[in-house]
Amino acid sequence: MNQSVVKPVFVNDNPNYRFAELKRIPETQLVMLVPLRVWVRLTEYIHAFESISLAGRFGADPGDYEWEWLPNPEAVRWWRRNMEGIESLFGMAVGVRRGEVVELYGMVDVDETSPFWSDVIPEEAANGMPMQAKIMARDKRMLEKDALAQLYREYFKSRGMLTSDNPGEPSTRRGTIREVERFQAALKGLFERASKASLPSETSRRPK
Repeated sequence: MNQSVVKPVFVNDNPNYRFAELKRIPETQLVMLVPLRVWVRLTEYIHAFESISLAGRFGADPGDYEWEWLPNPEAVRWWRRNMEGIESLFGMAVGVRRGEVVELYGMVDVDETSPFWSDVIPEEAANGMPMQAKIMARDKRMLEKDALAQLYREYFKSRGMLTSDNPGEPSTRRGTIREVERFQAALKGLFERASKASLPSETSRRPK
């Protein structure tokens, strides 16, 4: 198994801009600029059209109803869905208002209950883990699923990818470059849809 440490991922969508909060938010993997006029629409837009809470009412395909707005601090969270339609928290982006723009500080954070937890383990490493787990389970008298979970955690720890590993809590890992770029594309899509949508408050003000 390749034990080399993964180089920290950082994607800058606006390389000519100085993002002032980077030192205060060192876990940042993605920085972007969003027009304030688009950012302020997100609360109503997400609640009306793409909130994670809408899925139970309408059903959801992968890519649908997967956003959550957080008011304090202002932030969005992306609940990405797998092919079975099961959602899990995948990324978060915090906004800092600066005049007519909002600085966005994003990160991919995947926990071990997520269907995407082990996706980034290379095939040559992942293929051998079930057999290793079987041997570990026999030697240590533990369940195979627990042994496999431990192997996953040890893999991410050896690669410097774990962001949280507290006893009794799900471990979390940071995203790879491909996952961060996927999050970046998802955010851009969200902002574009929010900027073009007719919000309920806007349609209610139209003359009848």
